[in-house]
Amino acid sequence: MLYKKSSFILFIVFFVLSFSTMIKAEDIPSSNQWAKSFEGYLFGLGPVSGKFSQLDKFGKLSKGNFWSNGKGSIKFSYLPESELVIIINDGLISVKETKNSPVNKYSIKDSPISSLFSENFSLDSFAIKQITIEGNIGTIELRTKENSKRNSIYLTGDYPKPKLRQWKLIDTQNNETLVFFSKISKFDFLDENFFNMD
Repeated sequence: MLYKKSSFILFIVFFVLSFSTMIKAEDIPSSNQWAKSFEGYLFGLGPVSGKFSQLDKFGKLSKGNFWSNGKGSIKFSYLPESELVIIINDGLISVKETKNSPVNKYSIKDSPISSLFSENFSLDSFAIKQITIEGNIGTIELRTKENSKRNSIYLTGDYPKPKLRQWKLIDTQNNETLVFFSKISKFDFLDENFFNMD
């Protein structure tokens, strides 16, 4: 009798543990589901600001603040000693190296970052080369051309609930720029002129 009771208790414990494991497994999204939820996260982000750290191809680390209006405009303002300001707006990237230097503008219509923080962002606009999940981090590689790493971006965020952590951008010259994001928070309003640089 004692043996039967012990077996029954063990069966109940095994069933409960198995059931909870099944529930957890169902709650864990596949890599494709996570990528779609990341798309929704970026689509619904809206106006945000935060901090960034940038590592360029030479290993130089720069830091600063960024703002996005949620409509595709992004402003990066680098901390001193740098006076660099970069604005992404209307398919252009505007670069001002110092307060007194001229503004240089370049077309980025074929670049993934041209619509990244906007309501126009869609995974369907790009060739998805790879989605990888490692622990609680996921990465999506997006390319504008299937067979070329130029003009591609690697988006990295939390898994299973997406939150942007970094991107690695590969430009038309095949140069890599790694940007880490932190303290992303929403804001109510910024005048559109804030994202203009003439």
